[in-house]
Amino acid sequence: MNKVKNKLTKVAIKTSQLGFCLAVMAGANAIASSSADLTLANTGAGITTESETTYELNGRTISVTISETNGLTVSDSKNMLASQKGHFVTAGSYLVSNESVGESSAEVASTTSAYIQTLVFEINSQQIRSYTIGIKNAPNHAISITQTSATDVKDSEALCSAKIDGKLQFINIDALGMLTQYLAIPDKSGSALTVHPLRTLAIGPGIKSCALGVSYHASNYTASDYTAFDYSVSVEGTSHARTKHVKQTIYLADEYAGVWAMPADEEAEVERTLIFNQPDTPVEGVATLNGFEAHKEVPAGSGTNSPITNSPITNSSAANSTPTTILGTQGTVTAWVSPEHSGLWLHNTCATSFFDFDQDIAPEDISLLVTGDTVHANIYDDHSGSTLTTNITHAIATINSCHTNQESLIKTPSSFNERSFNETPMLKDTDLTTETPTKNGDVSTNITNETPIFSAIELQPIYETDVVENYGDTADDPAIWINKNDPAKSVVIGTNKKGSLNTYNLQGELVASHKVGRVNNVGVAYDWAPQHDIAVASNRSSNSMSVFFIDKKTGRLTFNTNIPTPLNDIYGLCVFSVNNHTQVLVNSTDGRYLRYLLNSPTDVNNNAIAKTNSHTNPVSSAEKADPSQISATLIHDFELPSQPEGCVVDTTAQIAYLGEEGAGIWALDVSEIKTMPSSTLAKAANKHASIKLDNKTPMFIIPIESPVTADIEGLSLFDVDGVRYLIASSQGNNQYAVYESEAPYKLVGMISIGPNYDKGIDGVSETDGLETTNANLGGPFKNGLLVVQDGRNVMPSQRQNFKLVTGDDLADAIRTHVSNRHR
Repeated sequence: MNKVKNKLTKVAIKTSQLGFCLAVMAGANAIASSSADLTLANTGAGITTESETTYELNGRTISVTISETNGLTVSDSKNMLASQKGHFVTAGSYLVSNESVGESSAEVASTTSAYIQTLVFEINSQQIRSYTIGIKNAPNHAISITQTSATDVKDSEALCSAKIDGKLQFINIDALGMLTQYLAIPDKSGSALTVHPLRTLAIGPGIKSCALGVSYHASNYTASDYTAFDYSVSVEGTSHARTKHVKQTIYLADEYAGVWAMPADEEAEVERTLIFNQPDTPVEGVATLNGFEAHKEVPAGSGTNSPITNSPITNSSAANSTPTTILGTQGTVTAWVSPEHSGLWLHNTCATSFFDFDQDIAPEDISLLVTGDTVHANIYDDHSGSTLTTNITHAIATINSCHTNQESLIKTPSSFNERSFNETPMLKDTDLTTETPTKNGDVSTNITNETPIFSAIELQPIYETDVVENYGDTADDPAIWINKNDPAKSVVIGTNKKGSLNTYNLQGELVASHKVGRVNNVGVAYDWAPQHDIAVASNRSSNSMSVFFIDKKTGRLTFNTNIPTPLNDIYGLCVFSVNNHTQVLVNSTDGRYLRYLLNSPTDVNNNAIAKTNSHTNPVSSAEKADPSQISATLIHDFELPSQPEGCVVDTTAQIAYLGEEGAGIWALDVSEIKTMPSSTLAKAANKHASIKLDNKTPMFIIPIESPVTADIEGLSLFDVDGVRYLIASSQGNNQYAVYESEAPYKLVGMISIGPNYDKGIDGVSETDGLETTNANLGGPFKNGLLVVQDGRNVMPSQRQNFKLVTGDDLADAIRTHVSNRHR
């Protein structure tokens, strides 16, 4: 595969008053200067109707012009080479090398080694369209324009885009204040883009423009760099290892409030932080200059400018060299303007500063662009209706000095006094890595914490279930019932904690929904009777355990009974069988745990029936239950210090693992079956080589420690190469912790579940319950299955569901972690 360098030789962009954002990005060397004031120069044109960008494409210099009146045109210095009719407003253009799309794509087959990808809003049709501009592999090397996607939208008040991990993401904000985030992925032929709506959010009125910030962090990043924005990028040639991490941020210019920042990762918590606010300062334009996405690494001492590809750096680029960039860091610089102040603000993770212009203008819109090693800002002046440009390379170097000098730079418009600026609510938010600016000379608090963290291995779901019926936080806990007669017809049982217990086939299709109340957690047990197994769910509508028969041939659930409990607020539950005795561990939100022995219908009147207190009493003849109903005998009553939920039992070792959401994991010996009184808790450190478990009291074995993040939710067990591992949901960072299931219970590694774009399935976040099995269920699940609850079901935004991951992928990830530990 031949690598062709593509150089952006000239950039002249004229943006729109409508607030559309464009970030044209490239790599270069940093230039430092102490100058803070900016000199404006007139570009000689207005920017209300068209945008022009000039590229060096495969040895030819071409200009791409996007216009409301003339559509899309491509020309060289002499002639128009190609055109596409329409009424367009630009949303971004990106030069793409063949390394980004692969040699097999139709685009590479029909064109030379690079092409331009452009995104526009078509005013008449109200569509966001993408076009590919390439040079055909033909004797005359003709220019071709090919439409690759069209997305219908409801008007557009602001539109912005960026290349993230080689994929085009764009955001549209409509007149109703709805923000929709999209991902465009080339199909296998490369001739079209499949556009996935990732999520839709209500952000309200007043948003005039937007920008996407993208930062790439090297593999030696530290805990202080790790935020809710980060997700990992797979490296070509490996199935799981990741050496780069991406931080994504959406910046919103709000004419009423200022500048908002919010996570662009579709699986992140939906929240936004006001990073800039000043009285009487309506912000109307915002733009970003990004890290590795904008700047390819340049080999030290090369003395040449890197080509613009607007896609992540390839593995072979700048090998064994020290990278340098215009930014001086791998982060993002954000710029914004207000028509009330003649200047612009620059912002990074440790400083925000205002740089004034040498002319009195009313800046309404801004775009940042790179030519060689120079960064320019194009500013639309609302007073004159013209575009002015200024070199901001020195200003960027000045603001980035806070990283190396540990000083925060502050400069404000002359119309502000120091008091009003310092009262600006630029609040520190660890998720956004933004901090309150300090005065000149003060030491920045943004000092790196060198604590290393585990790199999560990302898996992909191959199926997802149908969504639950109710909106909000509804899906919670899954169980897997194995059909021993026909494993491929096994079912996933999932709780809808707003009203039903659902069953799904292994392709995720809803089979049945049982409206029994607010069931929270569910578990199964086998061989209860010759014809059926059983499922038990904690039911918060009645503080009871809801019992179902499972037909061994069909997997059909039939409700049997509700067994009352004395718990104040029933919550988590797990079901297990030890020594041919089926038992249930069930807990309450106040930390109380009860352990029950289930009684078969034939023995129901020979055993004590669970009452609504913590003690068992003989059953009078008047209280004898229906002989067809299952009952339960309370055999153990104990407490954890705070709210528990998930639990799982290793029936071979006869040890139950109990999750305490905000603290960690406990272990309980369940080998004995006899009535046990409430007991005093005994904590044990998990650092000892062996721990003798008291069969009457749970022992604290695994505290929550970085990189694991509360809450600890679902728990399950999975065997790999003859070794059993304990898997816990690390809800706070959208990951899963894999532990050894024997003392000293070491953390093996972290895994996460990312999107499967080929199948149109999103990743997983904020998991509550999870379940695993090593059983051969046939097909893709011949080596087991992992099922997890997805707290934010996006692509597109919709009600919650469960995701299914193959046991093969889970086992491979664990093997990789184990192998890495032993290197």
